[in-house]
Amino acid sequence: MSEQTIIEARADIAALTDLLEAEIADVRAGELSAVAERVEAKTALVARLDRAGPVIEAALGAGGDASATLREDLAALAALISRDAAMLGRMRETTAGVARDLERLRARHGLGGLYGADGNRSAGDTLSRAPMDKSV
Repeated sequence: MSEQTIIEARADIAALTDLLEAEIADVRAGELSAVAERVEAKTALVARLDRAGPVIEAALGAGGDASATLREDLAALAALISRDAAMLGRMRETTAGVARDLERLRARHGLGGLYGADGNRSAGDTLSRAPMDKSV
């Protein structure tokens, strides 16, 4: 295991940690364009850490203070990944709910289904007049 490689891996862990902290702050602030701008950088860092997996495993197995520090860094990163994924999941669910509501409202208030192919009103339209009580 190269000392330089583990240093690079720890730098990537720190960079990904910083990026996720910034992303979480942006989601909380509603700055979704900033989240989208970070996707490429986040993907590149994750790919580099995946490639460094064997080196990281070897460093963790070596024991000592460096291994303990690396474990702490990875635990902090895992917690941030979990929190970020949960926030992005909630954001996705909320967006899907809003899209469903908008579609329902458009269908309800649109003219779809009110007129047939011949241009006449459909028999089952919802805008027909209610019968008026004329018995007064």
